[in-house]
Amino acid sequence: MTKHAQPLLARRWRSLMLAAVLLVLAGAVLLVWLRIDAEARRADRLGAEAARRGTAVTTLADDVRVLREQVKAEGATPAAPDPSRAVKGLPERAEAVPGAPGRSGESGAPGRPGKDGRDGADGRNGKDGKPGGNGLDGSAGSNGVDGSAGEPGAPGPAGPPGEDGKDGQDGKDGAPGRDGQTCPDGYSLQVPDYDPDALVCRKDSAPPPDDPTPSPSALGLPTDRRRS
Repeated sequence: MTKHAQPLLARRWRSLMLAAVLLVLAGAVLLVWLRIDAEARRADRLGAEAARRGTAVTTLADDVRVLREQVKAEGATPAAPDPSRAVKGLPERAEAVPGAPGRSGESGAPGRPGKDGRDGADGRNGKDGKPGGNGLDGSAGSNGVDGSAGEPGAPGPAGPPGEDGKDGQDGKDGAPGRDGQTCPDGYSLQVPDYDPDALVCRKDSAPPPDDPTPSPSALGLPTDRRRS
């Protein structure tokens, strides 16, 4: 080996080692795949052979049943027994594949519960995240509906009496009033002849009334009885 080749190998030994490991792994994978492929082909052959055997057994069993029925029809007793009674589980055996796993058995009783495992170690605290950016201001909400008026409260206690007010100014004299006579203009209060205690409004320009016939004075009635 030359002096120039030694530094080159020293720099590339890792690459050469990795290539050698990859070649070994590739060879192992290839051998495993070949082995699996061979087993799969063998299983296919066994399955095909088992299927042919099952078909043959089923055909023979059917032929035996037909022959038994023919013998019985002629009034004789068949010498060959019924295949389903002679061979226990004949249909299952005819369908079974040699080398293939059988049917699952019945479920066993549940086992005892296992012991609780140990508590795991507490994890490490994670790093604090970066603070998020400020969000946009939301739009202003609409005004709410006015509430209904509340019930009136109880009346409060009576306050203290107020101070006396100041005396008002004296009123001015008004214009002179009219006469207390209740008759309209052109009429005056007069005592009627038939009732000296009454006052009636009578027109001033009217002539005096005529005496009644008969006059109350002519009958000699007292004055207080002269009323209509």
